[in-house]
Amino acid sequence: MKTSVEEMTELRAEAALNSLLAQAMNYPSAALVESLQDGSFLAALRESLAALGDTSLASTIDSCAEEYRKSAPADGEAVLLDLERDYTRMFFASKPRLAYLFESVYREGKLLQESTFEIAGLYRDAGLVVTEDFRLPPDHIAIELEFFSFLLFKEIEGIEDGKKEVADYARELQETVLNKHLKPFALNIAEKLAKHARTSFYQTVAQVLQRYFSHVVSS
Repeated sequence: MKTSVEEMTELRAEAALNSLLAQAMNYPSAALVESLQDGSFLAALRESLAALGDTSLASTIDSCAEEYRKSAPADGEAVLLDLERDYTRMFFASKPRLAYLFESVYREGKLLQESTFEIAGLYRDAGLVVTEDFRLPPDHIAIELEFFSFLLFKEIEGIEDGKKEVADYARELQETVLNKHLKPFALNIAEKLAKHARTSFYQTVAQVLQRYFSHVVSS
């Protein structure tokens, strides 16, 4: 199985980008704030897009990074509180919700519907097992993004090991996840964040989600 160095670089960049977006869509943490203040998170986001040939958001990401770098490490708690308030207001406190974290709520209006079990079935098809102590429904946007990253890494693994069937199956699952679940869901979140987010971080995440899922990934 022959694959160009450029194609492998793009696969790794896509996998990294989806993992970063998964982190961004989880409830904000002190670790996230630290990576914003030291510049590493947004630098990785920018580099992943650049590796995919997209530099359209470079200045936006740089401006966001500069804002958080200017905050002193001692201000981390205040930065975290600001992100927590924005996240909670959009995803939990608003009535009706300003944005949806779960695909089933976005598609069917409430949790644990058909789309939930469809995406959970795809996890099983990929060989993943959800443990009993895992508390989030499987259709949380962060889990779907991390799953897509996992499938990209499985494709890379199959290529590197010369296992065409592994790479082909990973690509097949990617197409299903992307077109039936993740792409429309992520674009909806991007639209809602762009409209309602008050922090520059979530405003920037909105633009990256929109750019990646509408322009970078294949339809």
